[in-house]
This record gives sequence, structure tokens and C-alpha cells, in this order.
Amino acid sequence: MIYSLELVMQNGEKHIRERMETSFFWLKERGFTLTVQTYPGEPYNRIQLTLSGSTHSGVFHDDDIIYIFKHQLAEILAEAILNHWEKKLIRRQAERNYKGLPSADQAELADRAVHFLRRCNDNESLNLLLKFGRKNKISHNILEHLETHHTLNLDGLVNFSLREYLREIRFAVDLAYEDLKNEKQYNDFIRLLKYFVETQPPKAVEVNIYLAENGAFHLWDEKGHVIEQDLIDLYLEDILSNENNLDDVLISILITVAPRRIIFHSLGAMPDTEPARIIKRVFKERIIVCPGCDRCLGHQLKDR
Repeated sequence: MIYSLELVMQNGEKHIRERMETSFFWLKERGFTLTVQTYPGEPYNRIQLTLSGSTHSGVFHDDDIIYIFKHQLAEILAEAILNHWEKKLIRRQAERNYKGLPSADQAELADRAVHFLRRCNDNESLNLLLKFGRKNKISHNILEHLETHHTLNLDGLVNFSLREYLREIRFAVDLAYEDLKNEKQYNDFIRLLKYFVETQPPKAVEVNIYLAENGAFHLWDEKGHVIEQDLIDLYLEDILSNENNLDDVLISILITVAPRRIIFHSLGAMPDTEPARIIKRVFKERIIVCPGCDRCLGHQLKDR
């Protein structure tokens, strides 16, 4: 039995050739030989694959061996597409769909899209499962092509036949764009808040903050006095009308007061909440985290 097919590609030829030479163990153990011949060219390189051998056991026929070879080849090529074509496809999609972005932003957009596609979940096992799903769809397309053709142009396959895979890439790029746009808006918002804080005189030397788990907060000054109620009353109407939540009110109060220092009372650890992260970015060096005091413990016991 002799079976031959030809692979045509612009890039990735070296990696694919090396994978061919170190794969197909099952076939090689049964006496089959795979010959890999490379023919460099411009702009395409060609790899000629020739599988030869005999089926002596009677269990497998020639067609079975050829199908097994095609299936394993499709798996190898699908892996190569994910590892060597994917970043190029994502970058091209970013440049094509978001031409108005500076080149640095396009590069950042592409990096984020790669991350979304490969690390979209905190669970690594789920990421591997999703990658396996993409690989399986690609290998199925390749196997379908090999059933009726003896030549496979990998670039042509990727660009014109893998519609579902390309749809996933477009989705990842669009998702990355929204993420990048939101981050820029968020950074602009932080810069605006910092500008307000830095350009107005402080109305208090110190503000102490305790953030409860339910979103409520307690404020007092350096003398231990509760921050004047009229500051909270300024935003009471917005709270009642649901235009602002408690997080927005806390940030608004701190921007209005613009204290010289802010002390977080949370038994030695900065709270990992969105308002705490915003306050940290806006006030930076003005922030102190209380290592633990009676007031910290008192508020925590009260909230339980």
C-alpha cells in the first residue's frame, strides 16, 4: 500500500515537518513508513507525505490504515493552526475591523483577544476543554477535505473554510475591543476624579472608613467624630431615586471632602471591592490601612 498527499503553506512548514517526523507511532509500530519530503518555494512551501507498508494481520484493510493516518494528520494540523496561525489571524482581524485605532492599541487588542480565546475562564480545565472543542472542529474540517483531495493548502483552508473558527476569532476581537474601550473610559474617569481631588483644598484632614460587607459604610474624622450628616444628605435624594448606589455616594463624599489622608479600617487588609479599588487609585499615597484597632473590631462585631 502506498498513499501520498501534499501540504501547501506559507508559514509553519518547519514545525509541521518536525511533528510529522515524530508522530504516527501506532502506524510505525505496525511496520508502516512515512516519508516526509520538503520542497521550499515562493511564496509557498510544499511538504510531500508518503505512507507505505502492508496490512498483514487481516484486522485492518488499506482503507482503514489510510483513514487512521488522515485522522492523526488532521489532529496535528489542527494543533498547528491553533499554535501558529491563531495569533496572526487575530492580529489581522483587529487591524481590519478597527483601522482607526493606533497600532499600539491594535496590538493590545490582539493580545487581549488571544487571552479571551485561550484563558476566558479562571478554571484551567475548562479552558483546555474549550480549546479541545476548537481543535476538534478544525480537525473535522481538515478530515472532510482530505476525504476528497490529495492536496491541502493550509492557508486557503484557514482563510476560507474554517467559518465557525473565524467567527470565534471575530467574537474574541470584538469582545477585546469592548474591554479595551471600557478600560480607557474607566481610566479617564479615574483621571478626572484625581484632577478634582488635586485641584481643590481639603475640607478635612483625615477621614476614617469602615466598609461593611453589605455595602454600607461608616465615616469619622481624626478626632473620632462621625462625619457630618449634611455631607451624606447631599446625596440622599439620589439614593432614594436609585440614581446612585452606596458605592457612588461614598466616592462622591470623599471627592467632595478631599481629605489629606484616608484610613481604611479592615483589620490590616485593604478591602477587595470596586469602591476600595477606585479610592486607592484616586488617592494613592494619601491612603493608610489600619493594622487593627478597637474601632475595627467593634464595627465587625456589630455587622455580624
